[in-house]
Amino acid sequence: MTKILKVKLMKIALPIDNNRLSPHFGRCEKFMIVEIENGEIKNKEIIENTARNGMHGVGTTSASLIANMGVNAIIVQNIGPKAYSVFKQLGIDVYKANTTSIDECIKLFLEGKLEKFE
Repeated sequence: MTKILKVKLMKIALPIDNNRLSPHFGRCEKFMIVEIENGEIKNKEIIENTARNGMHGVGTTSASLIANMGVNAIIVQNIGPKAYSVFKQLGIDVYKANTTSIDECIKLFLEGKLEKFE
C-alpha cells in the first residue's frame, strides 16, 4: 500500500536593512524570502525592494511585489494600513516581531511564537 504524505510548503518574507529586520516595511532595502518545508528552512533568497525609492505608495507597491513571490506570510516590525490591507485581501498572514535578528524572527515564527496582526 502506498502512503500519501502531506508536505507543508510555505514561503515567508522579511523586510531587511543591513541584514536586520527593517523597521520600515515599504522602504526596506531588500526582502528575504524563506522557503519552509515541514517546519525546516529549505531555501533563502534575497530580492531588491524596487519600490522603496518611490514618491508615494511604496508600502502597497512593496506588498504587491512580495505577494507576487507567492509568500504565505510576512514578518514585520511595523506596517502601514494600506500595505496591511493588501496582504489581508490576498490572504497573506502578517506577523509582528519585536526583534531585529533575522534568525530569531524565523525561529520564533517556526515555533509559533509571533503575534499575528488582526
